[in-house]
Amino acid sequence: MQKTLQVTKYFFRNYYRSRSFYLMLVIDILICVLFIYFSFRYTSKIGAFAGRIIKNPPESIIKNVFDYIWNFALLYLPVLAAVFFGSPAISSEIEDRTAYHIFPLPISRYSLFAGKFIAAFLVSLVVIFIFLGVEWAVFPFVFHTYQVTAFYSTIYLVVIFLFSILSVTFLSSSIFNRNLYAYITVFVAYFLILNAAGYIINILYGYTPSYLLNVAAEILQTVYINIPIFGGSSSLSIAPASSSTILHSILIMLAYAFVSLAIAIILFERKEVR
Repeated sequence: MQKTLQVTKYFFRNYYRSRSFYLMLVIDILICVLFIYFSFRYTSKIGAFAGRIIKNPPESIIKNVFDYIWNFALLYLPVLAAVFFGSPAISSEIEDRTAYHIFPLPISRYSLFAGKFIAAFLVSLVVIFIFLGVEWAVFPFVFHTYQVTAFYSTIYLVVIFLFSILSVTFLSSSIFNRNLYAYITVFVAYFLILNAAGYIINILYGYTPSYLLNVAAEILQTVYINIPIFGGSSSLSIAPASSSTILHSILIMLAYAFVSLAIAIILFERKEVR
């Protein structure tokens, strides 16, 4: 455990000093500015949007729609952070030949893997929590009150989603020996293959494949109002997702995380430097 903490501290310091971290900060700030502009420019029209589904929507529904729109960014921000910090975590050691110096050290590969993962997870949380902090600060300016329960729901759901997608990126990084391949694989798999599979299955078979990671991640929004983004739906509801749906999405994300981590650790343990 002590060695794992040392590895975590070392790589966390490297992460927040890297260009990837500053690039993510720039992206984060731009997203925050865009949503702040939206909040003060168009929030007055949310009631009209909600009114298309339910007549005379109460303020609680309008708040949920506001959170639903803000959480759209959380469907993508964890993915970008995971790709920037997770995809090169293992492959870079092989591509840059630093593995020749790291692997012979008196530290188990499990500790090395765990330290890298924790460091990437923590630095990704920094980026995500900046966005959440801005959302938390903007909300009372718009509605003159806080929505504590909803904010806590967003926190634990986005943490689980980050844990899941970061595990997938570490798996990709463990498979390939080049950073570019790891980057491309995660982007193509998540943004193209999973999205296409969701739409195709929905069109051909008439149901939303909830077992896909990107569909499970929709819970970040549908926890407020039940309007899916990826899978599509013939019936829309302004009501939040049910407790069973939330639990199902969490289990799907955790399943992706644990399976990906297990395979990634096995591959990393057997990886050789040539």
